[in-house]
Amino acid sequence: MQELIKKVTEAAGISEDQARKAIETVSTYVKDKMPETFRSQIDNLVNGGIISEVVKSKMNEVASEFRDKAEDLIEDVREKLGDIFSKKDEGEKPS
Repeated sequence: MQELIKKVTEAAGISEDQARKAIETVSTYVKDKMPETFRSQIDNLVNGGIISEVVKSKMNEVASEFRDKAEDLIEDVREKLGDIFSKKDEGEKPS
């Protein structure tokens, strides 16, 4: 954590105690917003570590699932818009 404290003190022009408190506050905030399985990794990063391969794999899996769902949603929107515009071209009232 000392490396991060040093970076924050230099960047923000604050004391080490203020930097430590700021880092702890942000860390707590981020952990509260993340799934339980990722919270220990935030502590690890703040303390100068790296994200574990298991967590990287899980994050990639989640990102892939999100991408797939987004692609499905985009395709659904395209189909709906196509239906609306084809009905409009045919003079029908879209439903």
